[in-house]
Amino acid sequence: MLATAFIGCSNYQKIVKEGTPIEKLEAAKKYYQNKDYMRALPLLEELMGLYYGKKEREEIYYLYAYSHYGDEQFLLAGYLFNNFAQTYTNSPKREEASFMSALCKFERAMPFELDQTPTQEAINELQSFINQYPNSSYVADCNQKIDLLRERLLYKVYESAILYHSLGYYKSAMVSCQNALEDYPDMINREELSFLVAESAYLYAKNSVTKKQLERYRETLEKVNAFNKEYKNSEMYKKRIEKILKASETEITLLSNH
Repeated sequence: MLATAFIGCSNYQKIVKEGTPIEKLEAAKKYYQNKDYMRALPLLEELMGLYYGKKEREEIYYLYAYSHYGDEQFLLAGYLFNNFAQTYTNSPKREEASFMSALCKFERAMPFELDQTPTQEAINELQSFINQYPNSSYVADCNQKIDLLRERLLYKVYESAILYHSLGYYKSAMVSCQNALEDYPDMINREELSFLVAESAYLYAKNSVTKKQLERYRETLEKVNAFNKEYKNSEMYKKRIEKILKASETEITLLSNH
């Protein structure tokens, strides 16, 4: 009752300085319920020490982690949820804490145009949760988030691959597009990337010093054949790939006769 009176008077500093542990805990819960994480967090942080080794600390730790999550401090919240799951192994909230740890990774995943390390880490942790709790009610949500993150990741890889080509870095474009196709079987725009492998190989050969051209035009033919093997009925790139094929064969003939 006293804690409620303090809160009603907005006398936050008084309860911080003079409140008993019980009063501070009641106040922290009230602030937490009102989503006033700025006031809840200092109280909960102090209570973590005051209740160290006591049964109440489990609930305090739980609220402390969620307060950081509510305050969008996802890095720290993720650490706390993971630590909660590792510390309170018999807690009925352990599964939820493990999910929230993965969810914090999801929240930290950056937009596709930035570094994708957090995105891959989020995918890995969400999948790890599914593996640990295959019958959890959170599995469907995890799968949905994995699909969303994977789409983001694939788009990032795709954008990076075509960027090299657009900038004229043809060797890098050829390698990047090829790696994207090999590393990600479900890569978006596979036909386009496969064509860019062949076109990049051709442009790389064309812009090479003479002594390197014969070898590189032959490599171009290999890339063209690989494209035709997979997309022999391509409507979008048929004429362009035939043009690359003929030009490469002509150059090989000329260079072989020198």
